[in-house]
Amino acid sequence: YYPKRDSDVDAGRMAFGQERLLVSPLQMAMVAGTIGNAGILMRPHVVDRIVSPDGEPIVETRRTRIRRAVEPATARAVAEMMVRAVESGTGTNARISGVLVGGKTGTAETGVAGRNVTWFIAFAGPPGERPRVAVAVVLENQTSTGGSTAAPIAREVVQALLGPAANT
Repeated sequence: YYPKRDSDVDAGRMAFGQERLLVSPLQMAMVAGTIGNAGILMRPHVVDRIVSPDGEPIVETRRTRIRRAVEPATARAVAEMMVRAVESGTGTNARISGVLVGGKTGTAETGVAGRNVTWFIAFAGPPGERPRVAVAVVLENQTSTGGSTAAPIAREVVQALLGPAANT
């Protein structure tokens, strides 16, 4: 497909994340979180709580629902695929023993031979519970894939966020 006008979009390329599709890491973390949260989009936050020097909470972040973005059945189906991607697919470098991790790798061509932008988005939490965290890792100027470059970083971030239990 060779568009005749700059305003024409190649829908096929757009569908799998190329062409003119632009997203931020925060938007993609929100996508992962929404899928892991049965289709409900939540307001993102970076700080869970602020505590005083003696450990008493001063401020605690409240979970805030924005809206339902995906039907529950669709979210469950996508979440199952994301979990399988981490268990036995392109995202195995994000596996964490004792933690349910669902993820999606991405490798975007840049137009420069051998240089890619690599991605990994994930939701994670204790098995049998709703995920507690969602992350997105994006790396520019890479020579490999999202599964080999971004997924291991996502694993480290998830382990840090979930605490010592995730590091066993």
